[in-house]
Amino acid sequence: MDYALFVAIGLAGSLASAVFGFGTALLVVAVGSHVIPVKTAIALGTVLFTASTITKTALFGRHIDWQVVSIMAVGCLPFAYLGAQVLAIAPAETIKTALGLMVLAYLALSLTNRLPSFKIGFIGLAVGSALYGFVSGLLGSGNLIKVILFREMKITKEAFVGAMAATSIISNLAKLTSYIRNDLLTADMVWPAAILAAGAVATAILGRSVLRKLKVRHFEIGVQILLGLAAAALLV
Repeated sequence: MDYALFVAIGLAGSLASAVFGFGTALLVVAVGSHVIPVKTAIALGTVLFTASTITKTALFGRHIDWQVVSIMAVGCLPFAYLGAQVLAIAPAETIKTALGLMVLAYLALSLTNRLPSFKIGFIGLAVGSALYGFVSGLLGSGNLIKVILFREMKITKEAFVGAMAATSIISNLAKLTSYIRNDLLTADMVWPAAILAAGAVATAILGRSVLRKLKVRHFEIGVQILLGLAAAALLV
């Protein structure tokens, strides 16, 4: 029953992610960890994230800046594996709280127009990639780091969703490898993992149809709402 509830939570989060580019971790990690153990939620959630990111990359490939994606995908890889290794031996609660506070601070500065104006160059992208990778491996998702990074790049909504997905594929595969090696993904998780993977593909296709009809302003509001909810869920 716990797995069934977790699957329902995961599919709901996957639909939000399909439209706004992120949001799966909000439910899968933050909410799902109240249903099943947090490390199990992170490991199973990564199965969902992997299927979702592969599908969305295929759907939005022509909108993606592949140079940016390549830098982030390669730069985050060793740090994603490191974060996944740390997860196996250390509690993640302190990191969750710190990440939640950081997102709240960013959102508050953004909504009050007090966020310093800065351009994301190569160094900023490299640092952001490393931070994203480590947090992703430790918490199951580091998408909140990428949301902040890509929002400051001022890219289109289709490019945003595509880049969010494409930059996650390699790190998700690295995390899955670590989780399997450390017995965080086990044989009894096969059926919920299979349903989550299939659901991720279906919701990604549905989300693309919704995104095409969504106005940019409404897309921005949706991203801000998801940021606030994600921060709150991480702090609870």
